[in-house]
Amino acid sequence: MFIGFTVVVIAAGLLLAGWAGIWAVRRRPTNDPLMVGAIAVEVLLLVQAAIGLIKVSGAGLVEPVTFIAYTLGVLLPLPLGFYLARIERTRWGSVSLAFTALVTAVMTLRMLQIWRTTGG
Repeated sequence: MFIGFTVVVIAAGLLLAGWAGIWAVRRRPTNDPLMVGAIAVEVLLLVQAAIGLIKVSGAGLVEPVTFIAYTLGVLLPLPLGFYLARIERTRWGSVSLAFTALVTAVMTLRMLQIWRTTGG
């Protein structure tokens, strides 16, 4: 796994969470640029998942199943938040997107911890 790329993914998730959180505090629903930002973060997550799954076989991880579960599981929250933000056209859509972006950043951080502590 490329640690630098993973840090970029974490930063993008936190940036999206902050952006959506500001929209929620201002009582505004999500808009198109915010949704494009969510799609961009999901694309980063897909690239990270591909890299992680390719490198896991030769990494000698102590807990490869846990790493694979996080690698695939991190792909799920953001599309859910995107969907909820699209159907709930109030500030609560922004709240759901902010929350799922934060969850994505935390899960990615946990993936990085697993990778660094178990031999990769």
